[in-house]
Amino acid sequence: MRDTRPQFNVLLETLRRVPLFTDLSNAELVLVAEHATVRRYDHGQVIFTEGDACSELLIVREGSVRILKTAANGRRQLLSIERVGNSLSELSVFDGNPYPATAEAITSTTLLCLAADHFRRICQQNPDVALKVIKVLGHRLRRMGGLVENLSFSTVRGRLVAYLVRLAEEQGRRCGAGVQFDLLENNEELAARLGTVRELVSRNLGRLHNQGLIEVRRRLIIVPDLTTLKQELSLPAGK
Repeated sequence: MRDTRPQFNVLLETLRRVPLFTDLSNAELVLVAEHATVRRYDHGQVIFTEGDACSELLIVREGSVRILKTAANGRRQLLSIERVGNSLSELSVFDGNPYPATAEAITSTTLLCLAADHFRRICQQNPDVALKVIKVLGHRLRRMGGLVENLSFSTVRGRLVAYLVRLAEEQGRRCGAGVQFDLLENNEELAARLGTVRELVSRNLGRLHNQGLIEVRRRLIIVPDLTTLKQELSLPAGK
C-alpha cells in the first residue's frame, strides 16, 4: 500500500468523473480535492478487513475491488465487485460502525481516499450528493436481497447456470458454435461468488459440459443454445 498526493489538476479531473460528485461546482470539487489522497494497492492486497474501524470514504480510481464476507468456518462469500468510479464503505462512513466485510484488490488498484467527517459535511451541504449515496445504498440493498434469495432457494447448479446465462447475455459474442464469453474467475473465485465450495463448482461445470449445455475451453465458455441453458433455471431443484 502506498499513499501519494497526485497533481491537483489530475485529482480534480478524476473527481469530476466520479458519479457521486458530478453535480458539484468547480469550487466544491476543489474543497473535496483538498482533503483527498490517493492510495495504491497491489494485486491481492487487503484494503480493509471486516471489523476494522472506518475513517474514510474510498473510491476506485483504477483497477477493481472484491468485497467478501467470511463465515465462522472460513468460507468466503463474494458480495460484489467494485470497479472504476464506484465508492466503498459508505455505510460505515455514516453509521460509524466497523467495516461489515473485507475488501481486496483484484488487480493493481488505485483508490481515492476522503476523510469520513469531511464527506459527511459535503453531504450536509449538498443534498444531491446525499441522494446519490442513498441511491447507491439502495441498489446494494436490493442486490443483497437477491443474493440472499439465491443462496436460500437455489441449488449450486441453479446459481451457476444463472450466472453463466447472465455472462452470456451481457458479454457473449456470437460464434459458429453458439455464444462464447470469457470466464475470468477461477473455480475458487466462482465458489466465493456462488456461496459454495470449489469442488461443487468443478463438479457442476463438468456436468453441464458433459450434458452439452456448455463447452469449456480453459477460460472460454461456449453456450451452444442459450435458450436451452435458460430452461435449466425453470426445472425443479435437483434436476
